[in-house]
Amino acid sequence: MSRPKDEQKRISIFDATLTLVLQTGFTGLRMADVAKKAGVATGTVYKYFPSKENLIDDLFLHQKEIKLKEMTEGYQAGEPFLVSFKRMWTNYFTGCINSPERMVFIEQFYRSSYISPVTKEKAEIMIQPAEALLNMAIGQQLIKDLPAQVILSQLMGAANEIAKFHIDTGLTPSKAQLEQYFEMSWSSIRR
Repeated sequence: MSRPKDEQKRISIFDATLTLVLQTGFTGLRMADVAKKAGVATGTVYKYFPSKENLIDDLFLHQKEIKLKEMTEGYQAGEPFLVSFKRMWTNYFTGCINSPERMVFIEQFYRSSYISPVTKEKAEIMIQPAEALLNMAIGQQLIKDLPAQVILSQLMGAANEIAKFHIDTGLTPSKAQLEQYFEMSWSSIRR
């Protein structure tokens, strides 16, 4: 009988993979290097992830889960849309600043052929609560009448690029700048 998988080992493998794949790209990623960086045997990596493709797929979903949990932290159903939207936008933006590797990995691999269609479908399902919130605001004529996926793409793309500016320059955004960035995003979607 095999022993249950250790969640901490799984997380260590994910952390090692995230670091390495951003350095080497998918083709340069080697399971032996992942194992060494994670402090586990190569066989252990294969026990958790039968292939490099499976590892990247699972890492992608893991990173998306963290990002979405981070984004919805503090969300309370029934609060005014603008309050929820500001909280989620701020959480998303600060998450990009605080975890640039996650942002870059998700952005880089989402449209790559390395992520399976099943994983992309799971990722789309994960974002549905944010789309539902936007669809509610569209229905109440609070924001532009565009597909929620388009609005999310525009908001996240702009937030990612502003975060990259701060990451690249090493400049921490001030509270006033953060407020201005939020206002730019809000202005771009409100009616």
